[in-house]
Amino acid sequence: MTSTVDLRNGGEGCRDAVPAPVPGVLELSLSVGELENLSRFDRADVDERASRAVDAAEALGAAELAQRARLVRADLLRRRGDVAEAGRRAQEIQRWATEHDARHLLARSSFVLASVFQELGDLSLALEHAVRAVDLLGDDVLPETRIDHLARLADCLGLGGDVAARDRYDTVLALAEELGDVDRQLLVLNNRAYCETVVGAYEEALVWSTQLQELAARHDVPMSVGRLDTVGRALVELGRLEDAEEALLPGTAPEVLDRTLDGDAGADFLLTLAEVRRRRGSLDEAQATLDECVRRCERHGLTSIRVRARREQAELHAAAGDFRLAYEEHRLYTDELMDLQSAERDARARALQAMYETTEARRQTRRYRELSLRDPLTGLYNRRYVDDQLPRLLERAAAGSVPVTVALLDLDHFKTVNDTRSHEAGDQVLRAVAELLEEAGSSGNGSFAARMGGEEFLLVQVGAAPRAAAGRLEDLRATVAAHPWHELLGDLPVTVSIGSAGTSGSSPAAPADLLGRADGHLYLAKRQGRDRVVGDPS
Repeated sequence: MTSTVDLRNGGEGCRDAVPAPVPGVLELSLSVGELENLSRFDRADVDERASRAVDAAEALGAAELAQRARLVRADLLRRRGDVAEAGRRAQEIQRWATEHDARHLLARSSFVLASVFQELGDLSLALEHAVRAVDLLGDDVLPETRIDHLARLADCLGLGGDVAARDRYDTVLALAEELGDVDRQLLVLNNRAYCETVVGAYEEALVWSTQLQELAARHDVPMSVGRLDTVGRALVELGRLEDAEEALLPGTAPEVLDRTLDGDAGADFLLTLAEVRRRRGSLDEAQATLDECVRRCERHGLTSIRVRARREQAELHAAAGDFRLAYEEHRLYTDELMDLQSAERDARARALQAMYETTEARRQTRRYRELSLRDPLTGLYNRRYVDDQLPRLLERAAAGSVPVTVALLDLDHFKTVNDTRSHEAGDQVLRAVAELLEEAGSSGNGSFAARMGGEEFLLVQVGAAPRAAAGRLEDLRATVAAHPWHELLGDLPVTVSIGSAGTSGSSPAAPADLLGRADGHLYLAKRQGRDRVVGDPS
């Protein structure tokens, strides 16, 4: 998968014009900022303008602006396929930004590196950079920049199958709608639909791809072949082949297919259409479509799509009853797939080696990995950290016969806060509760607090006897209830329900069993009236 603009290569040229750079640092800064915001869209003139901006910045002695313009060019290089060189340049720029404490440039370089690692198939590192790109944004950035950074974080979460991506997409789509930015709304809808297909949520993908079509039609924006492919793929996976072909047909028009700016030259779109036509029994049309797909693959060196086209050709031969040719084609597909996977592994290794040539780069990677284990909103550890560390913690505790208590905490009626006081107020409540939890989880011995998602948190207490742990949880419940929420929410209270479970004996407890018991106790706390702690029997 490439991610030139949309995750399905579904981008179109942004309709806003970029003003030519003019003398003066302020004017140049505004121009570079617009170039950064246009870099998510396919514009043939962005590279030339960015190159001129580098020259102008150097003439003015504006070193940071020169680096920002270079970063725009590095991102364009990535989209043209030279991921390793783009990553190397972005790393160099990030090191410069670190040395010169250039916060905005650090955020932007992390933004670009998130895409680099996404294309290299390392979603873990991509997520780390995406988290950092959001965390480093200043309050004064352009709204388009904030939308882009939040959208990239949502993309990384979505490709990794994290359901938290859905909340992120809701937020970023609302921001784009508030701004009236149709281009970014289309991009977000396309990427969300694509991520849902990746994780197999095809009904959900269809919801968002339908919204994508409706928005494009409402604003008279032509659907690119990449976006049409997103719509078609959701329909194919739901078995709605006739609807899929109808959705894809506009992309076959020469003025759409031959003028596509997508990096795959429409070959991926044609491969999907060939599959639809074959499965509908239109074998001659399917063969003609596949032949055109193969021609484009060979013309543009699209090795990955060419290999997948061999598999479709084998299916076509089999559908026509020629099983000998089907077998031969499938054998070629298998051989070429193995070669491709080996070549991709080698290419990734070379790219990573080029990007991590220095000790400084390796040191920064460790910092990014720590950031990926934190929830961006509250700063608490996230579910990924819990999944990684809780099993190890329980094993160590059992080996030393040290008691462990886990508690799941859920804010009562939190939806009312968002609905009646705004999501910003809800975010402030979550951050305030997180601070109280951080204090409760700072007792050492491996104790920690985490945000599990939404308004649900986890507190792990290590070394406290069961009665003492229960007392701390009751204190925490009372502290949340007594917090001066009226300053933020007026007469709306905030309370928390808590369910806890503890270890016993020297045999390590299974995290799933422990969390399951805590979740059951949390359910009882809710059933019994909320704003209470329910734990193991005394």
